[in-house]
Amino acid sequence: MVQVVKSEWHSVERRYGAVIDEDVINEIYPDATIEEVEEMVRQLEAGELDVETVIQDAREQDVEIEWDWLDEDDWWTDRKGGYDVTYEVLGE
Repeated sequence: MVQVVKSEWHSVERRYGAVIDEDVINEIYPDATIEEVEEMVRQLEAGELDVETVIQDAREQDVEIEWDWLDEDDWWTDRKGGYDVTYEVLGE
């Protein structure tokens, strides 16, 4: 007897949300003027400032961004094909 395990490897997405406002920007960039902070928020809203850069700067400044879980259900997964399948033979 051989026991076989079939694994389907699906892409999954877990979504989190955070609010980056003037207070958060001020924590990340404490030397920025009020006008510079307001401009950064405007640029973030307009997509002119890369949010990944701001998040990386927050990590470097030890500023914690509070992330809330957005998904109400289990992880989203694409079950319409396009996933890898592997098989593993287990010992008796």
